[in-house]
Amino acid sequence: MVAPVLPLRDVVVFPHMVIPLFVGREKSIRALELAMTRDKQILLVAQRSPDTDDPAADDLYGFGCLATILQLLKLPDGTIKVLVEGVHRVQVLEMFD
Repeated sequence: MVAPVLPLRDVVVFPHMVIPLFVGREKSIRALELAMTRDKQILLVAQRSPDTDDPAADDLYGFGCLATILQLLKLPDGTIKVLVEGVHRVQVLEMFD
């Protein structure tokens, strides 16, 4: 399965969790927009260090949670508030840019 990746700085999402996330990084916003045009599925993966602003594949853990986007709200400051629900745990085998 191929899904857009949303790196998370300070939270780990598990299956069946419903959680709001605030997204501001340009790559993350593009990942959300891509997921919305497809099946509203996005892969949430925790960053190894929350201080990394532009995480590469090596900066992310090898497991994440496939999630469904329940609601997406674009805020006036350009950031996005997204409500997601974890579906199931997945292993990240390969990442593409």
